[in-house]
Amino acid sequence: MPAELTATLFINITDSRCGNCRKPTMPSDTHHRDISGWNRRPGGGCGARFINTASDYALVPAERLREMRPDLPVRNDR
Repeated sequence: MPAELTATLFINITDSRCGNCRKPTMPSDTHHRDISGWNRRPGGGCGARFINTASDYALVPAERLREMRPDLPVRNDR
């Protein structure tokens, strides 16, 4: 049985994306099933399950990430 694909959910100021394939996703998704945005593609995601959150921006504090996704831990590596 293959191992489950997991990824960090990056939530930024104007977008969110999958840490595995780096393509856009909705911050409320549990798995990366669809590619969101202007050119939405249902079923176009890599399928990774989100296991934590992070942001590329120092202006997005850990508290904000916890508010958006209280079910996921915040990855603290900045």
